[in-house]
Amino acid sequence: MVTNTRATLLERLRDGANALAWDEFFGHYWPTIYGFARYCGCSEHTGEEIVQDVMLAVFQHRDVYQYDPARGRFRDWLGAVVRNKVAEHRRRPANRLRGAGGGNSDERAPDRAADQPGADAAWEAAFEGSLLLALLDVVRRESDARVYLAFELVTLQGLSGGEAGQLTGLTRNAVYKANKRVIDRLKDLGAPYRKEGRIADQIKQVLEQRPSAAVERSVTMLVQQTMVSR
Repeated sequence: MVTNTRATLLERLRDGANALAWDEFFGHYWPTIYGFARYCGCSEHTGEEIVQDVMLAVFQHRDVYQYDPARGRFRDWLGAVVRNKVAEHRRRPANRLRGAGGGNSDERAPDRAADQPGADAAWEAAFEGSLLLALLDVVRRESDARVYLAFELVTLQGLSGGEAGQLTGLTRNAVYKANKRVIDRLKDLGAPYRKEGRIADQIKQVLEQRPSAAVERSVTMLVQQTMVSR
């Protein structure tokens, strides 16, 4: 089901006038792009610029790349675009000077090449996280609001059944049943993507690693301005 959801989204992206599809694409993948840029050693500002550049590249090439599993994985195509943009930023003279040891360095994390073996694993993990969050979004939309809230409070925030019951208006037993219902649905949808451990724990870890709200606001404004100008 998730594969179909992604493929449908990618097909909708071929229509540049479909703002909803672009919002959805941006919402799912910007943390993946940004996180990988930061893994490679880019500053917050450069990471935001790379998200901007990648989104523009995907927009411009939406008619060149048509999602077809037989031709390869979309994550590999997107990963190649991100790597190229990271490399382009590093080739810029100003960035090379800052990375050479002078003051006001643009690199806040250990400098890692975007094409080294460890980077492949980092990209896979980041992309996997985006799929897990897409699963979470699907389940949230199809669940009753109080059922999903019970899951969020118990599993994602660590509240007790009694505490969650006070906030949701459900009995303690109903809270645990609601929580289990959401987790079972996540497991059902996420079976093709599970590796090791419980899927709810994996989602919680991805949420904890998500960039801050301030970064999200900054990236969103930057990309919106770029798309409007195009």
